Amino acid sequence: MPQIKFEKQFGKGTDPWYAKAERWAKKQKNPFTRHLLLGMIQWLKNKWIDAKIENTMRDVDFQSEQLLKQWEKNDKPKTRHIVEKGVFGTEGWSIEKTNPIVGGGAPFSESELDTGSTTQRLQEDEGN
Repeated sequence: MPQIKFEKQFGKGTDPWYAKAERWAKKQKNPFTRHLLLGMIQWLKNKWIDAKIENTMRDVDFQSEQLLKQWEKNDKPKTRHIVEKGVFGTEGWSIEKTNPIVGGGAPFSESELDTGSTTQRLQEDEGN
């Protein structure tokens, strides 16, 4: 009784080159040739898959570099400049607090921050 063999592709789409080549190699009459061809096709299939993976990884690396460049270009610090003012103690004395990240803080001269010591005047005024 003759042996019946068939292959069926399930689903839509086209067969990759290696599937077509394997079907062709299986139809060869000489068993040595068939075995040799199937081995060569398997080796080429592995090399082809490795090359596809390498190319895909290279493409992913390139795309990630492009995304990082785009993000760095679009990324601007969105910190607010916070200024708080208040008057403490006697008249004419004040303190100002700023965010040092934005603008490096407020530029003050020493005369605005410290008016100097008045202890000598007080002692002279009290008569000590």
